[in-house]
Amino acid sequence: MDLDTLTAEAMRLSALLDKGITALREASVEYAEAEHEYREKKAMAYLETESGTVAEREAHVYALVGDFRRRRDLADGQRLAALEAIRSRRGQLSAVQTLISAYKSEADFARTGPR
Repeated sequence: MDLDTLTAEAMRLSALLDKGITALREASVEYAEAEHEYREKKAMAYLETESGTVAEREAHVYALVGDFRRRRDLADGQRLAALEAIRSRRGQLSAVQTLISAYKSEADFARTGPR
């Protein structure tokens, strides 16, 4: 790869990193909202459960809040996926920056010779 290609790749990865950070921010808000809704519904379901064994009450609560828990879990998965994408882009960008630095070192050497 030549320097122009590496620079373009660094710019592309930087833009993807910016988009990933925005996606992570949005996914984090989505997760927080889903978590809040799940906890609220779960608490209310426990309050509505009047009798039965602990296992029966927990089963009743889960039946009432299962969809909220699934939404929360999906939002958490989206948040984690966005975080992993950011980590991956950072690694890719770091590799490209290393190659660009090698080009700079070669140019310095060509200009000044060995020191």
